Amino acid sequence: MKAVIYARYSSDNQREESIEGQLRECTAYCVKNDITILRTYIDRALSAKTDNRPDFQRMVKDSAKGLFDVVIVWKLDRFARNRYDSAHYKAQLRKYGVKVLSATENISEGPEGIILESMLEGMAEYYSAELSEKVIRGHTENALKCKYNGGTPTFGYVIDKDMQYQLDPRTAPVVLEIFTRYDQGATMKEIMEEMRQKGVTTVRGKKIDLNFMARLLKNRKYIGEYSYREIVTPGGIPAIVPQDLFDRVQKRLAANRKAPARHKAEDDYLLTTKLFCGTCGAMMVGESGTSASKGRKYHYYRCVNTKKQKSCNAKHKSIRKTPIENAVVNAVMAKVMDDNFVEYIADTVMDIQTRESSVLPALRHQLEETERGITNMLNAIQMGIINASTKQRLDELEDRKADIELQIIQEEMKHPMLTREDVTYWICRFRTLDVSKLEERRRLIDSFVNSVTVFDDYILITFNYKEGEERLDFTDIESSDLQSVGGPKPSEID
Repeated sequence: MKAVIYARYSSDNQREESIEGQLRECTAYCVKNDITILRTYIDRALSAKTDNRPDFQRMVKDSAKGLFDVVIVWKLDRFARNRYDSAHYKAQLRKYGVKVLSATENISEGPEGIILESMLEGMAEYYSAELSEKVIRGHTENALKCKYNGGTPTFGYVIDKDMQYQLDPRTAPVVLEIFTRYDQGATMKEIMEEMRQKGVTTVRGKKIDLNFMARLLKNRKYIGEYSYREIVTPGGIPAIVPQDLFDRVQKRLAANRKAPARHKAEDDYLLTTKLFCGTCGAMMVGESGTSASKGRKYHYYRCVNTKKQKSCNAKHKSIRKTPIENAVVNAVMAKVMDDNFVEYIADTVMDIQTRESSVLPALRHQLEETERGITNMLNAIQMGIINASTKQRLDELEDRKADIELQIIQEEMKHPMLTREDVTYWICRFRTLDVSKLEERRRLIDSFVNSVTVFDDYILITFNYKEGEERLDFTDIESSDLQSVGGPKPSEID
């Protein structure tokens, strides 16, 4: 596992040594858990209440490059003190497969806070999906008329004022030449080099590469086929390539296509960064092995201290992947199906939002006072008390009211308040998940499970809410595989 460390101190009252202490503890955590440190990001004298931190933003941007798996922080308040910023940036990191881990906190934040954070992310996903449906409806109307739906235009075409596809006199002949050369036996690399020598670039003016070549040779737009989701219209746009030439190229592509790389099983370990050894406290990470005798593939989690240092004497140095993941998923689903649990979480989230909201109550109080002032001024006017000062004061109060209302709207947009119905609806949606699907299992675990600790005779599941723990004895779990060492014997692995 590859990681970067993020460290920060917020004011001149904290010294440079505090950074060194953070780095020391984060490094020790990584050594203990067999995590490779690639680099550090440090912001000095910058508060986590704002996301305007140069190295923090650089770290978020670098996460898109796929170079690291986790961000290690000394404590989670080093990452963000604003829960809404925290949810936003954790979701952004998670989009690129990156998680945030605390080196000193077993519970990854105030427990109920994680439920709230998950809810905010889930509701954002819901509203995003709702917005997406509206966008799709508009795009569908365009698609029925074979109109351009936005995005980067296809190489070989230009878009006219009516949003229709037209042949580009400069690049359409290049498309036909590429198809012809490939049909004649030239390789993609050879054609790419030829096109580069002629100065051919992408629509955005960048050098063409092999990915560009592969996409171009498979694009059915070039035979005049317009498609958007389920809408397919042959002859909907001008064709560049004859059908017979396109078909010959597809046959050659199929013959030359290499078998796609098999999806790495490591990506499917749902308890990564959440599973710990109860004996030594180290992380347990996903591994796989193949039996030389039977050719059977094994997937399991192993305590990292049994791999290199070999300092752990736990009974279960490794544990099979599927049984423990099933046990955790079933335990979570049992909680989600419990109406009392739903009510408890709803009560808790409402309480958290009330405690966290400090700006909005003050603004609403100011608004009430301003409205009372306006009412008093209007009453005075109705009683005949009106002069230049009265009108000026009323105008000032009206301007202040408009300003406060704007501030309230801006604050509500930054910190959206969830209703009790929102919370209940969000949790109950998990009841309909298909837990046979990988992504839905991952959503369930990420939203509700804080950690899972493996002891000699039982596992302890810690949920993301106060006093939320459940002990499962190995004998209570249906699959007997869980009681055995997870991986194949060393002699059985190729």
